[in-house]
Amino acid sequence: MAAYGRNNFELNSSIAIRDVYRLFLVFSGDEQLFELAPKPDDPLRLMRDAHFADEITHLLVGTAVANRIHLEHMSRLRADPAEPQHQPIILKCGTLHPDILNSDQEIPLTFDQACNKIIHAIHIVPDCGNPDENPLSSEVKLRGHLGKAAWSAYLNIPQYVRASILNFRDHT
Repeated sequence: MAAYGRNNFELNSSIAIRDVYRLFLVFSGDEQLFELAPKPDDPLRLMRDAHFADEITHLLVGTAVANRIHLEHMSRLRADPAEPQHQPIILKCGTLHPDILNSDQEIPLTFDQACNKIIHAIHIVPDCGNPDENPLSSEVKLRGHLGKAAWSAYLNIPQYVRASILNFRDHT
């Protein structure tokens, strides 16, 4: 079912949630893949190593765009206290270092910030050390610039998935 918003197009929330689900599966299944294919030359590991970074980046960017569009479409409903099923998403999705060159400041990464940082990141790096030797953790490091400030963020995938599901609740 498409969610009607204030823009001139519809967002298919079922497709967005399916991509959120795929993102979650990539992360939650990676450790098991290493257990099933412990040798680096195993065909399963070779397939994983060839595709995982691109798949993660593709799913993160796609879900962030869908989440952000839906947040904008639903902004009027979420601003209305009489619409209890459309309340803002308040889950924290990681940590943000807004200016890594000039400050040690670390702040919680909100869901809407997470979507923006994913979209504007110049580097999206799964947090696993050497990806050919280690399964993925539940975090992705994002890096980018805002004006002259260089920022970095650690995105917690399970929290991002939870927030994404809540963002689309009642619209799937």
